[in-house]
Amino acid sequence: MNNTSNYLINEKSPYLQQHAHNPVNWYPWGDEAFEKARKEDKPVFLSIGYSTCHWCHVMEKESFEDTEVAQAMNKVFVSIKVDREERPDLDNLYMNVCQMMTGSGGWPLNLILTSDRKPVFAFTYLPKHSRRNMMGIVELCTSINELWQTRKDELIDQGKKVIDALSAVKSQKIDDPISPALLKAAYSDLENSFDPQFGGFGTSPKFPSAHYLLFLLRYYHRYKDKKALTMVEKTINGMLSGGITDQIGHGFHRYSTDHAWKLPHFEKMLYDQSMILSALAELFSVTRKDEYRNVMLETLNFLTEEMKTSDGAFMTAIDADSEGQEGKYYTWTMPEIRNLLGDHAAEIFCYVYGIEPDGNFHEESSGRLTAENIIYVANSFEEASKAFKIPIKELQSILKASIEKLKSARSQRPAPHKDEKILSDMNGMLLWSLAKCYLSTGDDAFLSEADGIASFLLEKMIQPDGKIMHRYISGSSDIPGFLDDYAFTIAGLLKLYEATGKDKLFKTALKLQEHLDSKFSSDKGGYYTTEMEDAPLKTKAFHDGAIPSGNSFEMQNLLTFSIILGSDKMYESALGIVDAVGESLQANPSFYLYILTAVDFAIGPSFDVVLQNSRSSRDELNELLHAYEPRVVLSYKREARPDLKEGSRNKADSVLVCSMKECLPPQRDLKEAFALIRNMNSDS
Repeated sequence: MNNTSNYLINEKSPYLQQHAHNPVNWYPWGDEAFEKARKEDKPVFLSIGYSTCHWCHVMEKESFEDTEVAQAMNKVFVSIKVDREERPDLDNLYMNVCQMMTGSGGWPLNLILTSDRKPVFAFTYLPKHSRRNMMGIVELCTSINELWQTRKDELIDQGKKVIDALSAVKSQKIDDPISPALLKAAYSDLENSFDPQFGGFGTSPKFPSAHYLLFLLRYYHRYKDKKALTMVEKTINGMLSGGITDQIGHGFHRYSTDHAWKLPHFEKMLYDQSMILSALAELFSVTRKDEYRNVMLETLNFLTEEMKTSDGAFMTAIDADSEGQEGKYYTWTMPEIRNLLGDHAAEIFCYVYGIEPDGNFHEESSGRLTAENIIYVANSFEEASKAFKIPIKELQSILKASIEKLKSARSQRPAPHKDEKILSDMNGMLLWSLAKCYLSTGDDAFLSEADGIASFLLEKMIQPDGKIMHRYISGSSDIPGFLDDYAFTIAGLLKLYEATGKDKLFKTALKLQEHLDSKFSSDKGGYYTTEMEDAPLKTKAFHDGAIPSGNSFEMQNLLTFSIILGSDKMYESALGIVDAVGESLQANPSFYLYILTAVDFAIGPSFDVVLQNSRSSRDELNELLHAYEPRVVLSYKREARPDLKEGSRNKADSVLVCSMKECLPPQRDLKEAFALIRNMNSDS
């Protein structure tokens, strides 16, 4: 280490590298830092964030780059930086601590720990100096130093009590977790929080929360409740019209700071693109509306242009900030637009996309109106056609050309930072979504990219024994995989297997599942977030956050394996996950919506449609494209089930329909098989 760098200098994480030249004497998470704290009798300042986090940037600029702050921190603490995307297990543990201590959480996530890694205090963003009701980091250093000198034993005891409290949290099983009553209770929660004017749930900020939509689509499928479908379409349409959608370059920003989807927080996360694609794929299967298919293709184009790496996989995120300002890359002044488009085209563009002379963009932090504009759909093509008295096709042509000009001009601006590390969990999720997009549309563009991700994961991330690595950067894979890496990758491989019939995909998914079962499973149901032992407590996560939990994906994975293999053991393991959630599921069903999509599958009737081989004609598979059947798995003939082997004897071209427990008589083709399924669903 030298005067211009700290102990993060050799770390690969883009987030840790952002802090490698801070005057704060940062260490990475590890024994060295905690041993130093023990020897020097100091508390630990732990700061968790990620490289595209706006408020992490703010705190770094205000405090961690400041010599006064650094001197105070270096005197009092041993300071540790963690990238939450590289250590989601640590983030999950200490976020639970923060929420338990303060009632809320967020990033940057900052904690005071003892040298044995137990938490004493928790905070999120801290300014340099105290203001209003917010403690400053300089004052925090003074306060903690005094407490450590005078009441250290109490603080150490407090840290032990916090961990004991977390480890003591238990949930009683409920009598019937595989129950339609839970689906109806969750639906009622969503119905009550739905915004009928703009779509989405609650007020502001509004998040995409695509797993809400996936649950509602399954509810619509089961109960034919048109309001459930209306909630999905209203939400998707509101997002597609709003500033949360990048109207120029496509893709989706992290969330909307207002209730009308207009004013985004500008980060672009790979997981949001994946989850929204998944919801669009299912919505397209239900409605067959070309506008949803078009958005899916536009999102794919964005991903391949902006987030695809030379390895064939996809990077983690794109920052909200550029040139030191949030959203600068994405916003426009009216004079800029007039100069680029000319008066006539600019007038039309400004009318359709809500461009104001004084700007429409309020800074998220201050609420101040700037001269900049966010582009969102303020008036429809039909309204613009009437207002300007030109045909819609001509209007669309003008707007298309205008968008291309703005996109070209925007590409000349300094671009936001990209976090180029590749994560198995996020790529597994995108693989799952792209395979769904292919199954819903039949468009080979989705299949091509899904194949590329699968090849990357198989070659670079998954080891022969079924162990997966979490991160790939600078040509090497490292960090042992976490629950989400296994759960999302298994889901992706299984979905691509459905689409292609490639047995290697199924076998690899099964090998990953076996490793997960051996290293992560809890005898009380569900899976721990990690197999590593370097934190004071291993946690299990079941509730949905920005994305569904790994346990919720695993419940569906296990049900899929169980119906394909006829495995009672895997079925019971799946039910063990929902048992582990217990009474919390009953008390707060809308916290666990993706688990409830798996509950819907377990309630059934659910089916495995078994093709004899993977060479079925495109015409046959097109039957799938015209059916929304979320409780149907597509698989291919294998030797695992005796009833399957017996049912297909001497029926080389037949299609089998299997439930959890039995295979029905062979059907002549997919059309006949799906007719049988619809009849059985209507009878249930």
